[in-house]
Amino acid sequence: MSRPLCRHAILTLAVALTVSACMSSTKRLALEREKDPQYQFDKAALCLQYNMVDEAFKYIDQSLALNPRFYPALNLRGLALMMKGRIPESIQALQACLDINPLFSEGWNNLATAYDQSGRKSDAVVAWSKAYEIDQNYNAAYNLAKNDYENDHFDAALDWIRKAIAKYPKSVLAFNLEGLIYDAREEYNDAIDSFQQAIRLSPTELNVQYNLAVTYSKKKDYGKARELLEKILLQAKDDLRIRAEDLLKRLPRL
Repeated sequence: MSRPLCRHAILTLAVALTVSACMSSTKRLALEREKDPQYQFDKAALCLQYNMVDEAFKYIDQSLALNPRFYPALNLRGLALMMKGRIPESIQALQACLDINPLFSEGWNNLATAYDQSGRKSDAVVAWSKAYEIDQNYNAAYNLAKNDYENDHFDAALDWIRKAIAKYPKSVLAFNLEGLIYDAREEYNDAIDSFQQAIRLSPTELNVQYNLAVTYSKKKDYGKARELLEKILLQAKDDLRIRAEDLLKRLPRL
């Protein structure tokens, strides 16, 4: 009568030992991951994604403590410092990143952005150009297009935004900027095509819809402009709502 109970006890012991072994293995793997700079980097990147900048610094520091030459963590430090408005420190971190890997195009793009925020416009253009030269970096092409657009260099801006779209043909931002450039060149049909492509990619993007309404109004297609603005006002808030209301008031009555 006692043997089945013994067998049951032995089975229970075997299961318990297996679970214990699994737990030990899990703990060992967790400890090994904590010593991996990439793992600490991934946690920092996730923190930045949710705007938890101070928490991100903790994991960036841990990543660099494990490997001081882990350049992705130095790049992330530069981004985090930029988000905190600590631009000189950001530049220093990004330069250290590029000293280790001068072919890291996103590092050049981020360094250019830090230069731009510090007022070093010509240095920013050089760094963005370097980023694009390395691997046709989309962000660099977009930023160069935006820089030229803001400085009324519309031909150059159009050239750069086409390069950005060629690299990333699903970019809502790029098609929206292309529309703004065409609008500035008074090429309204092309601007409408670009804005409509951006809206196809992101149908709920109200700012692009507003830009399209502006172009319709410039083209004197007031009916389409009015229809779009009334639709925008059903959802828009704050500054966009004020701009949409103002444009709607200024449209001629049909």
